[in-house]
Amino acid sequence: MAVSNSEWENWLDRLYNLRRDKSGSHERPHKPALLLSIINLLDRGIITRNEIPLSDELVAAFKRYFAVVRRENDQPTIQNPFFHLCGDKFWRLVPASGERDIYQEGSVSGAPSVAELRRRVAHGTFDAGIWQLLSEPVARHQLREALIARYFPDDREKLAAITGAGAKAEPVVALREEMPPGRDSAFRRTILEVYDYRCAACGVRVLLDQCMSLVEAAHLIPFNVSRNDKPTNGMALCPNHHWAMDRHLIAPVPDGKKRAGIWRVNEERLDDRIEGQRDLVAIAGKSVIPPGEEKFYPALESLRWREEHLVTIH
Repeated sequence: MAVSNSEWENWLDRLYNLRRDKSGSHERPHKPALLLSIINLLDRGIITRNEIPLSDELVAAFKRYFAVVRRENDQPTIQNPFFHLCGDKFWRLVPASGERDIYQEGSVSGAPSVAELRRRVAHGTFDAGIWQLLSEPVARHQLREALIARYFPDDREKLAAITGAGAKAEPVVALREEMPPGRDSAFRRTILEVYDYRCAACGVRVLLDQCMSLVEAAHLIPFNVSRNDKPTNGMALCPNHHWAMDRHLIAPVPDGKKRAGIWRVNEERLDDRIEGQRDLVAIAGKSVIPPGEEKFYPALESLRWREEHLVTIH
C-alpha cells in the first residue's frame, strides 16, 4: 500500500523530534540507536512481525550501534529506550501473560531492568502507520537514512559499515541514499520551533494560526554536502537573509564571546551606500539571535563552513 506524502511528513516529524534526555547541551542517543537496531534486525530477517522482544539479538545490535554514536558518559542501557520510547506514542509494550501494563504515561520513574522487562513484557509493538513503512525495504532504508541525517550525520560511514554487515540483499533502488518525502518539512518544523519562528539575523517574527510563518529553515552546511539535518546545522531566517546567506553575501561565523556566532558580510560584494544592500550590511558584527535552548546552538563546524565560503565563493 502506497504511503502518501502527508503520512511521510507526519512520521518524519515525529522521528525528528524524539523525546530525549540530555546532559547539558548533549542529547542522549538511546532512542534513535534503538530504532536503527530494530531496522537492522528487520533487514537481516531476524524480526519479521510487529512483535519486537527484548532479545539477545536486539541487545547485541543496540550495543554495536551505541558504541559508534555514544558521547561523553553515555551508557548502553537498552532498557531505557525500550521502555521510554512509549512516551513518543508510536511504540507500546505488550504485557506478558498475567501481567499489567508496565508503562504509565506521565510517570517519572526510571526504566525497569532488562530482567524485569523480559519477565513482564511479551514484546514491543509499533503503531500500524510506522510499521507499514518499516515493513517495506525501500521505505525502511529511507527511514534509516533520515534517522542518521537527523541524529548521527557525523557517524554515517561507521553506521553504514554496521548496516551492511549481515544484511539481506535488497533491490538496487533500496541501496540508493534516497530521502523520504517529508524530510524537508520535518527539518523546517524542527528549526522554526527551536528558533521560535524568529529570524536569527534581523529578529523578524510573523506567525499566523500557529502554522504560517514568514521565516524559513536554512541549512548552514547544505544538505547535499553534509546530509546533516541536526538542528545545530540549521537556522531560522527570513527570506531576505536566507537568500543572502545562500549566495554567500552574509554568513554567521564563530565568535569566542557569542556562542551562537556573529554575522559577517562579504564586503567585496556589498556596499551600504547602495539601496537594497544597506540592510544586509547593517547586520555586520551583530550577534546571531540564538535558539531557545543551548543544545540547539549552531555547531562550530557549521559556522566555520559558512565563514570559509563567505570569502572563497563569488
